[in-house]
Amino acid sequence: MHPFKQIKKSGLLIREFSSDVSTEDLVWHRDHHDREIKILEGKNWYLQMDNQIPKKLIEGRIYHIPANNYHRLIKGDGRLIVEIKENKGAIQS
Repeated sequence: MHPFKQIKKSGLLIREFSSDVSTEDLVWHRDHHDREIKILEGKNWYLQMDNQIPKKLIEGRIYHIPANNYHRLIKGDGRLIVEIKENKGAIQS
């Protein structure tokens, strides 16, 4: 079970992480495709890439997550809503 609700809209994924999400559910993971993540809503949430310090997520900004790179979210205040654009052409094993 995923720690978010998700819908598809115009070829994009819209994910919502509830303010009630458990920090234990926000695990290190990696994706099979490059992704561009646009922050639609969220306060004091952070993105941490492998071997890097966490970066505060700013509403309206776009963050690039390369395929096969470990990363995780760090819970902030309230909910987090993101728009995800996957680059399906960037499959890496």
